[in-house]
Amino acid sequence: MAEDVEIIKKFIDADMHVTPGALNSLRETGDLRSAAEMVLERFRSMPEKPVIVTEELVRRILRGGSKTSVEAEPPVFSQAETHPEKIKTKIACGKFEPPAADIEPEVEVLIDVTGHSNSQGRIEDFIRLFNDRYERLSRILKERLDMRGAIPIGSVREYEGQTVRIIGMVMDKRETRKRDLIIELEDPTGNAVVFVHKNRNELMRKASEVVTDEVIGVEARVGSDSRWSRLLFVNDIVWPDIPVPRQRRDEGTAEEGSEPIYAALISDLHVGSEMFLEDAFARFLKWLRGESGNPNQRQVAGRVKYLVIAGDLVDGVGIYPNQEEELVIHDINKQYDAVVEYLSQVPEHVKIIVSPGNHDAVRPLEPQPALPKDIASDFESFEPVLVGNPAHLLLHGTRFLIYHGRGFDDLISADSSLDRKNSVNPMIKSLKKRHLAPIYGEPMGGRAPIAPEGRDYLVIEEVPDVFHTGHLHVYGCGKYRGVLLVNSATFQERTSYMKRRGVRPTPGIVPLVDLRTRKVRAIRFA
Repeated sequence: MAEDVEIIKKFIDADMHVTPGALNSLRETGDLRSAAEMVLERFRSMPEKPVIVTEELVRRILRGGSKTSVEAEPPVFSQAETHPEKIKTKIACGKFEPPAADIEPEVEVLIDVTGHSNSQGRIEDFIRLFNDRYERLSRILKERLDMRGAIPIGSVREYEGQTVRIIGMVMDKRETRKRDLIIELEDPTGNAVVFVHKNRNELMRKASEVVTDEVIGVEARVGSDSRWSRLLFVNDIVWPDIPVPRQRRDEGTAEEGSEPIYAALISDLHVGSEMFLEDAFARFLKWLRGESGNPNQRQVAGRVKYLVIAGDLVDGVGIYPNQEEELVIHDINKQYDAVVEYLSQVPEHVKIIVSPGNHDAVRPLEPQPALPKDIASDFESFEPVLVGNPAHLLLHGTRFLIYHGRGFDDLISADSSLDRKNSVNPMIKSLKKRHLAPIYGEPMGGRAPIAPEGRDYLVIEEVPDVFHTGHLHVYGCGKYRGVLLVNSATFQERTSYMKRRGVRPTPGIVPLVDLRTRKVRAIRFA
């Protein structure tokens, strides 16, 4: 394990991230250090290094592939600078005059359940919720060329032996004794059973990613005789997905001569836990005030205009078994008092935006409203913008989607291609499905319980510029179809609960988004 950490650090020092698959490929050579040095040397000679070192890239180099073929391989993400740079502890000299202090904050909340919750938990509320989900997502699917002409499921029998396109909500997915897959779909007009043959490899791969309660499109052939007339044989599975951008969102957006405006993204402080990294957070606050760092880092600190917190400010009480044994503050109100003490040290010119998470003192059901007044009254001293979870807002014209990330737990459990080590991949899946928590939670068995509001606030109807999450405690940064993806990790060390779940956090990393270019600079404080 120590050797793995050493190799990972070498790649980080070279401004690259190495994936677990790539690390395994290096380890399989029998000489991890030598193989890693060979790959690193190869990348150092390239005019443009990949940000993410994938298993495929490593295997091609180890096979002795040509230099040209490696250079032609596009990086998984095109983000220019996502590796964390370390803040030195030396005291900064000189007067700190932050340019961000002369800039007025521009914050507009676009979508938020706060103040609009009307759920009473009745059967009618659940029906309304799922109808709204279906309507919003089916409307997005119908805009796709490959779903044009989709017919209602109730009229499928009229197309016996023909190929049709339908859009439905997934009621169930199961494997047959012969290892084929059956997916049951529903729309307001009826139900359908679709069949995926085990020999259709690409289709089986797609079908393995289908989860219950999401809305998908299907192209299928309707059975041609009485025995099969109620069965549809799948040709393709389509998700709502986000459109491919006509041009990259991070190119040509900065006006000539304009100065950077940064948003610092953090989450999962877990104040109150004995694992809260108080020293690292204090170093972050000190840097934000211009009291530490080299001249370049202080200059960056002076251009931070926003601090966006994506949930779990406190560790809470009774959230997981035996949590009280790992708390240093056992009263949740006092935990928030400590949060206020920390956040009051943020410079006055930095606008703080706070969204809750599953450890915070709000209802556990998503969407979650903003922190209540009885909890957040002391926050008034620094006048934060309190929003719900999720929340869509504009910061200086850049559209943010802030979501804590509890719905990722169910996605990771249901989709074998996902894990908790790569926090970007569940974010991509959410964008493809256009939903933050498609698997309906309690009492249906999911970990992310959903409140039956009249509107499904978890549908990603409008495409964001920046998608900011936390919850997984693992730093991740990437891009998907022009959307910047940032998981801001945590300021908490590894707890016993994380150990049981195999979570290895990457604490103390603060990503900074330049709102002109939507590029990221990450700084490490732990």
